[in-house]
Amino acid sequence: MTNIHPTAIIDPAAKIDPSTVVGPYTVIGADVVIGKNNHIGPFCVIENTTMGDGNDIIASAFIGVKPQDLSYKDESTRVTMGNGNKIRECVTIHRSTDLNSPTSIGNNCLLMANAHVAHDCHLGNNIIIANSTGVAGHVIVEDRVVMSGMVGIHQFVRVGTMAMLSGGAMLPLDIPPFCIAQGERARLVGLNIVGMRRAGLSRETIMEIKRAYKTLFRSGKRLLEACEELEAKKPCAEVQHMIDFCKASKRGVAPAKRKMNEHDDE
Repeated sequence: MTNIHPTAIIDPAAKIDPSTVVGPYTVIGADVVIGKNNHIGPFCVIENTTMGDGNDIIASAFIGVKPQDLSYKDESTRVTMGNGNKIRECVTIHRSTDLNSPTSIGNNCLLMANAHVAHDCHLGNNIIIANSTGVAGHVIVEDRVVMSGMVGIHQFVRVGTMAMLSGGAMLPLDIPPFCIAQGERARLVGLNIVGMRRAGLSRETIMEIKRAYKTLFRSGKRLLEACEELEAKKPCAEVQHMIDFCKASKRGVAPAKRKMNEHDDE
């Protein structure tokens, strides 16, 4: 295969589409399937991974390697990755501990330098993870989430769609959809208005989400009581998703700070 550098070490059992480029000194293991038009740079290690098309792995990334989990018993678990992702230098994505549920990365995500995605995580589509952010095991991240640099996410936390995590935020609790979280023990500081606009949400939907945010997190009501109040009003799909997310939380939902940072969209 002319697209594979002669110094790369490829297990004969690996399945790599001929259109994919593999750079120098990269090591690809046996249990690997790589689709079309991927670019895999130098010094990468890829094991136990199924990768789609059009991904760009810059350099020195470790994908599908063994999880940092003492309960792991060397099972043939894996990572699945979709299409169009950009994986920057020194990113680590560890394979799962669960045979039936691979660590998964969706489509069109950007993982910047030194980001870490641990075992059994499930990341959706169009996610941005900035430099040196760590995502612990069993974390679920929904679509269009933006994580700033040096964020730390505790295991089993969930982050809802279009949420934004400020730099250095530490997340021990779930962050609901559309919210901005900030702080050492992250709290909600408002709504990701810019992200919602960029995603094409209508003015009316954004206004309804803002009213729901105030009911859920600033009314002083118990969260489940606020959810029931909103649900009785037959909300839009986005608000219903906020309600469902909060009701399903097992770790608990991050509380709001006293003041909101979002601007009124009057």
